[in-house]
Amino acid sequence: MAGTLQSILSKARTADLLSLKGISGFLAFLFLIQLVQSIGRAVYNVYFHPLRKYPGPKLWAAFEVTRTIARVRGRLDFAIVEEHRKHGEVVRVGVDELSFIHPSAWKDIYGHGHAELPKYFPPKTINPNQIIAAKSGDHFRMRRAFLPAFSEKALAQQEPLMRVYMDLLIQRLSECAESGQPANMTKWYNLTTFDLIADLTFGKSLGGLESGESNKWTQKIETMLKLMPTLMLLTSFPLLATILNFLFGRKMEEARQKHFQYAASLAMGRLQGKEQADRGDFMDYILRSRGEAHQMTDDELVHNSDLFMLAGSETTATLLLGVTYYLLRNPEIYKKATEEVRSVFERAEDITFKEATQRLPYMMACLNEALRVFPSIPLALFRITNPGQMTPIAGHMIPPATRVGVHQLSAYHSPLNFHDPDSFHPERWLPEVYNDPSSPFHNDRREVHKPFSFGPRDCIGRNLAFHEMRLILAMVLWNFDLELGDGMDQWHLQKIFGIWSKPPLQVRLSKRKA
Repeated sequence: MAGTLQSILSKARTADLLSLKGISGFLAFLFLIQLVQSIGRAVYNVYFHPLRKYPGPKLWAAFEVTRTIARVRGRLDFAIVEEHRKHGEVVRVGVDELSFIHPSAWKDIYGHGHAELPKYFPPKTINPNQIIAAKSGDHFRMRRAFLPAFSEKALAQQEPLMRVYMDLLIQRLSECAESGQPANMTKWYNLTTFDLIADLTFGKSLGGLESGESNKWTQKIETMLKLMPTLMLLTSFPLLATILNFLFGRKMEEARQKHFQYAASLAMGRLQGKEQADRGDFMDYILRSRGEAHQMTDDELVHNSDLFMLAGSETTATLLLGVTYYLLRNPEIYKKATEEVRSVFERAEDITFKEATQRLPYMMACLNEALRVFPSIPLALFRITNPGQMTPIAGHMIPPATRVGVHQLSAYHSPLNFHDPDSFHPERWLPEVYNDPSSPFHNDRREVHKPFSFGPRDCIGRNLAFHEMRLILAMVLWNFDLELGDGMDQWHLQKIFGIWSKPPLQVRLSKRKA
């Protein structure tokens, strides 16, 4: 073939090759080669690839662009839920990706007792200075420095700091109730959690609840959600990414640097602020590691402070929105949860971390059920199987270099794991119910429910998140009678771009009746 092509080119005149017809023919030839290569790869991926035996959408395995379309539309995770319902506990969701929903997959992929499977991150998204992306040795060191800040002792010391913002939330919601206008709970929960985490991280509020205005972090999330479809396209089309980077790369980098400088100024202000020592916030506990083998550098603290702001607030606000929505969609459940809170506490001031944890089992069941139906992290946190060996996962031997993960939305909405999985049933989490053999929830595989992940890299902020969401929800239920606003019945039908898109949740509030 090479000899034939050389013969043709030698006979062609240079002028012919540079003519419009010659250029068009050359481009057509290149397109033909690309097309043949794409078809060849597609045939290999579907019929000869090591993952060919696993069920899933053939088009996703053959052509990455077909899956990208679902991602750009915000529908990919819902499509994966349906694929698991069709095909069971293991589904091939890409050329080299497998999604699992069996409970044992958590231990096999993320747990202890075997060589750690490295995390997978999309290109150019990794920040090794942050704990979620750090290598094993650095991760262990960072985690050791962070853990004291999330201990029960630390939480007890942090409660008065957090209570300031919870009381301010109630004040703002009271103003909404007096105005007679619905309250946008998406806005108010977000402002509360970001102000609260900012105080624990930087020693100062962002002023969101006071002003009623969004801050730089909520603006960043709003911007990212708008840009996410475009960013997802760029990861699949390198040429398009190159063009857009040439056109807008400088502005995007300037915006990134500006945000980082803002976060760094807040973090360094707290690090150097001697007057704030011993206040019991994150930095107070983390800085006690100075001089130890596991101490962290200022640069690492700055990068992780930005991570704390996003991870520690966005996820909690999502859960509070989910539980509020599903309670109000189910009046009997809402009534039961509200009666429990109001019967246990005579005054709002009596609602504390300790009391809310010990005395509100039904409300806690509502929070767990919201974490199942509307998980803050609805996707799979992918790991990569180690090279040179097969990896056992949920009874399957998985080839090297395969991306694997438990897809949380699919696992929690699978009838293989939960009875009536798409409905809101808090009682499935009550021991007296699920331990009853006559209960329809007796055979639920609750061990698959791990919304804070699992293993040595699970979420270190789990205890803080549970204390925060318990207290905020209990205070809202104690102080107000709530009702969904007009047109909110389908609020849960959202898009997912890594996180839920979360449109405004309008709720009518009135001060509780005696």
